[in-house]
Amino acid sequence: MKAIAGATFWVGSRRGTGSHEESPRFQTKVADFCLDTTEVTVDAYEACVKAGACKQAYDKQHSCNVHRKDHGQHPINCVDWHMAHDYCAWKQRRLPTEVEWEYAARGGTGYRKYSWGNEEPDGRTCWKHPGGSCVVKSYAAGAFGLFDMTGNVWEWTSTWYGPYPWPPVHSPTKVYRGGSWSRRFDKWMDTKLRDRMPPNKWGSHLGMRCALTLPGTQCPFGRTADGSQCRFKVTTMNCEHGLEWNGMRCARKGEPKCNKGWVEKQGHGCELAVPVKQKFTPVDTNGVTRTRSPGFDPDCHKYYPGRPNAWRYSGGTHAARNIVSGRSGCKNRDVGVGWNSCCCP
Repeated sequence: MKAIAGATFWVGSRRGTGSHEESPRFQTKVADFCLDTTEVTVDAYEACVKAGACKQAYDKQHSCNVHRKDHGQHPINCVDWHMAHDYCAWKQRRLPTEVEWEYAARGGTGYRKYSWGNEEPDGRTCWKHPGGSCVVKSYAAGAFGLFDMTGNVWEWTSTWYGPYPWPPVHSPTKVYRGGSWSRRFDKWMDTKLRDRMPPNKWGSHLGMRCALTLPGTQCPFGRTADGSQCRFKVTTMNCEHGLEWNGMRCARKGEPKCNKGWVEKQGHGCELAVPVKQKFTPVDTNGVTRTRSPGFDPDCHKYYPGRPNAWRYSGGTHAARNIVSGRSGCKNRDVGVGWNSCCCP
């Protein structure tokens, strides 16, 4: 592992820059912590399986590394969040928080775009690599001497996904970070970019590395109840015009820290006093439309054999667009806010 000195740190992007999920930008204090030098390898994970502490990684995709010959020093992939958590616990470690992960990848207050700096990814990481992942340490180390924080496989974090700045107590999905071998557009490599997936889902694009808070570490906001890591707190946030940070949220002067019906939850901001039971709501696909985008046909022909026709799906939610495009046998070639660019039969 590498020892990483903490500092006061701005998380995310200013409004109007980067993905909308990266804002509003907020400030916190990161305590010292340790992080695995590389992504957890197949060989390392298999030792946990043999010890009876880990479930065997999935192997139902061609690019799952566990069944591929001579892939022992590739990152383990095709593991869900629970499997990643169990491995780190077996090592007497834990998954990093989303903030810790971003801090390490950006070089702390160096605020790097990629783990190595601000230069473009070509030749510096494992990406645009249709054959699957690369051996760990195939490229030079980035910030803090860590390898593959950008590219190779995305990495699970311990954090439930929610809008910035406070992580929710629980949500349907866990955050993962870092980009992977399968990505071809540099926006996916940005160290600030957030992605997420239900904790029981997995993919060949996704693996992990472990973190550790050493005994005796000075925690700016105290320790969690089990003492395993430092508490999280937001110290300030970039608020919209006319609002100011009140310690819990951006509000008008004189307003309470939390709205009526909400209460302060340490480390999680304002939470509903009486949680609302979530009900399953079918995804509404009525607002999704599609138009041909033949300019991307050559890209589809090259990277998605059998799906040579490019279409742009717009409207609705990301999930709705995935459902509609999937019914036509399409695969996403790129996505953005309000649109999916797909390759179709």
